[in-house]
Amino acid sequence: MHPPVRALTRGLSLLAELNAGGPSSAHDLARRTRLNRTTTYRLLETLKADGFVTYDENSGQFSPTPQVRQLSDGLTTRDASSQAALPPMFDLLREVNWPSDFGVFDAGSVMIRESTHPFSPFSVHRSMIGRRRSLLRTSLGRAILAAADTDLRRDMLEIAAASKNDDATLATDRTYIENIIRQTERDGYASSVGETETNISAIALPIRAQGKVVGSLNIIFFKTSINPQTAAERYVGALHAAVTKIEDRMDLNINVTSAD
Repeated sequence: MHPPVRALTRGLSLLAELNAGGPSSAHDLARRTRLNRTTTYRLLETLKADGFVTYDENSGQFSPTPQVRQLSDGLTTRDASSQAALPPMFDLLREVNWPSDFGVFDAGSVMIRESTHPFSPFSVHRSMIGRRRSLLRTSLGRAILAAADTDLRRDMLEIAAASKNDDATLATDRTYIENIIRQTERDGYASSVGETETNISAIALPIRAQGKVVGSLNIIFFKTSINPQTAAERYVGALHAAVTKIEDRMDLNINVTSAD
């Protein structure tokens, strides 16, 4: 571990203050950030030289430039959701020991955005982030489908049917779809047993933000060790708690962004 760079922290605090308060003098910024005035001037001159702030000689005020927007343009809703998911996922891991994945719908399948596989004593996988999983044959995908409204579910299935993955044919089988939706709603959780990997089973719950399904969270276990019903009896409470924490963190991020 390396020590933090204080100058970077101070420069970011000035940008945050300018973003929140608008055009300000160096004197006011030093007061609001509690930075030494000389340090404030030096940091502002650096930010000005790099194009992040501009200085109006008539008013004596510094202002953020559009270049500041570039710092967040690469941050997507999915990035924010991943940041919201990971801490509760580690809480869940400490409680149940089995690994978990956070997945989102992507181009007809489920993309793993975060995972605790590398940290679980029971995982047979070490690299999961970025991997694709079945929309129709995994608990992650079934949880998302069952929680989606009618229009969203239709769109997801049409995309899956048009894809060239293994779900393309299943996505047009209305009886199959209705059966997995009905079972998921009846059980109160989605499940899968050895359908994508013969020795692996899982249960999952959907994750919602502002009432819309945005992904799902699973718990994965060995098929020979435990069945989904027993896993649900033992772990679904902890899984619900993790999902609630993630949803709360997502809603907080959305509210903060809206306020900005």
